Amino acid sequence: MSHSNERELQLLRKHFLSLLSEEAPRLDHPINDLFIQLDCAAGELRLYDDTDEELSRLPVYAWEDTGSVDAPSEAALETLREVVTRLEQKGYWDKAIFARPFSVVLVRSDFSVLEELLFLDEELVQLSTPLLEGLNDELNEFLSELLVDLK
Repeated sequence: MSHSNERELQLLRKHFLSLLSEEAPRLDHPINDLFIQLDCAAGELRLYDDTDEELSRLPVYAWEDTGSVDAPSEAALETLREVVTRLEQKGYWDKAIFARPFSVVLVRSDFSVLEELLFLDEELVQLSTPLLEGLNDELNEFLSELLVDLK
């Protein structure tokens, strides 16, 4: 992880945490979906609730002119996936304001889905597919080794 990427991760993390800040929370009612737009042409992250009402905007200058809102850069996508995962690991999405089932979805300018980053239900947690890549190969290798021992 590069130093600049780490700065972007911290910037995004603080921005997500500010949604629920005690002084001036941007979320004052439970939501089931959090929609995210990465506008890499403008270098901006936009958050929307499940009624498509804008909650916040955050300038991310490192992303400026690296893609578009409909085709964000891979670096921006990777950073966003990482921050959503880290927040999940810390229990951020377990707060009552994020009603179940709950999802974090990356969307285009017309709100069509680019990628579902997180889906939570009562007992189900699903992170984005890129985080799970290679898992099938690892399981197959494990099972092969296990079956060899049984012969």
